[in-house]
Amino acid sequence: MTSDVSLTRTPRGWAVTSPAGTEDAADLVEGLSLADLVAEELGLLVEPDRTARRSARGPGSGSGSVEDAVDPAAARVAELERTVAQLEHALAARVSTERAIGVLAERNAISARAAFESLRRDARSQGRPVAQLAREVLDSLSSEPAPSVDEPLPGPRERVSGDPVAAADGRS
Repeated sequence: MTSDVSLTRTPRGWAVTSPAGTEDAADLVEGLSLADLVAEELGLLVEPDRTARRSARGPGSGSGSVEDAVDPAAARVAELERTVAQLEHALAARVSTERAIGVLAERNAISARAAFESLRRDARSQGRPVAQLAREVLDSLSSEPAPSVDEPLPGPRERVSGDPVAAADGRS
């Protein structure tokens, strides 16, 4: 049995494979987050492979000539460049997803894996990408007023309502 965690493209999306089994992911961001959480649970160090990104960029972007269109090497370079652009976009979306997982874990006093599963379940039930729901979680941070020093922090899934200063003073 191998101790590797891998993320592979499937006809239906992505799959995270580990010694614990295979779990499907709807999109790349979801798959990346899940793979990290599984690797962390297994105690594996996750290091990005930068050589694949460098080699995918190749020496240049091509001249766009007719020869490039039929040249298999040029076609492969163009395909790899598209893949790199998609991965860069996914990594940017992943930052928001990871932050949202942390917010949900803290807010609900649950593990990062449980927060991810909750976020993924909600995204799937609404037919939306995990990254979109994660962005909404982060956006909700700026709309929630901060509790005052004298006011107890809200419990899991409990929101602070109204003016926190007025609530602490008993004016609300």
